[in-house]
Amino acid sequence: MTTGIVSPALPAIAITYQHVASSLIDQVSTVPSLTMALFVVLSTWIVKYLGTKKTVELGLTLVIVSTLLSLVAPNIWLLIGARALLGAGLGIYNSLAVSLITFSYHGQQRDKLLGWQNAFQGIGATIGSILVAGLIILNWRATFLIYAVAIIILIFYHRNVPDIKLTVAPSPESTPTTKHPINWRNLSKYGFLLFGLMTFYMIATVKIPTYLITNGIGSANTGSLLVGLMSVGTIIAGLLYGQLFNHLHSGVLVLAAALMLGAYWLYGFTSQIMLAAIGAFLIGASFGIFVPAIFGAASQAADISQSNFVSTFLLICSNLANFISPFIAAFLIMGHKQLTIIFMNGTLFLIGLLLVTIWISWRQKASAPAQNENI
Repeated sequence: MTTGIVSPALPAIAITYQHVASSLIDQVSTVPSLTMALFVVLSTWIVKYLGTKKTVELGLTLVIVSTLLSLVAPNIWLLIGARALLGAGLGIYNSLAVSLITFSYHGQQRDKLLGWQNAFQGIGATIGSILVAGLIILNWRATFLIYAVAIIILIFYHRNVPDIKLTVAPSPESTPTTKHPINWRNLSKYGFLLFGLMTFYMIATVKIPTYLITNGIGSANTGSLLVGLMSVGTIIAGLLYGQLFNHLHSGVLVLAAALMLGAYWLYGFTSQIMLAAIGAFLIGASFGIFVPAIFGAASQAADISQSNFVSTFLLICSNLANFISPFIAAFLIMGHKQLTIIFMNGTLFLIGLLLVTIWISWRQKASAPAQNENI
């Protein structure tokens, strides 16, 4: 249940609310990321008070309520409020999906599972994008019905999943008495990379449907299908991530940044539907690589007992990037009406981000060449 999956409906929402600024319209897709970041932080205490099962059930209930409110919201402000509630629901249980893996697994097995986790997220997004492409034909409000799947998940989860007590699995390389402080320098570097790459990923997710329409090479339905194609790229990259990491090690981050740069170049300097489809696939593949790569590498910046904190920190960086992306997009377009400018200027910024990624990867290899297989 990704927050940006309804982005193909944004052009239709903009027509309904013609006097509303485009950056505010974009918040329909991105504002859940702000409340998600907040509730990712609060979820640590919520889990301690309610336990894992009730925490997940509370989050799913909020998702259901937000779906109902989105269907009937009479104005843009109530619609954004309903979407903010969606982010709160997702944020309550969001960190558990990652921290349970970093708690329980290590080395190559951990990296492989992080890739699979991202791949299954892509599978869900692909199915959702296909459904959105059909629902948008009815009405833009109908696209919010995609989140009604939370009802089925809530019933299944309540009946079949027990309350799981979180325990920290001891690291094979350390004893129970060994505890190391957080390496904030390394964690901050990976947080910066995640923030940067996620910002450009979210800009593409939100702007591609409108880009197709304004350039006369597609419709809102086509945009939804391209968002689905991004998810296909995420699935394939996620499933192949373990093999890529075994060959490239920290170089996988350089590959992810290069793929994002290549996609932005295609959107910024070409205007053909086939190349737009290739660009969408590259963006999804980049996402499928940089998410498990950054979470896996950052997990080495702290003791295993602090894995949940590391995951929470990175999720905050990710969700803040999602929230701020419309404002970055407004800066990149620099007053022009043609969305191509966003991708042209984004290409320049991504060149800089690629150079930073190369530097971080080089420093990582130079400082710990013997630990590459565990990063």
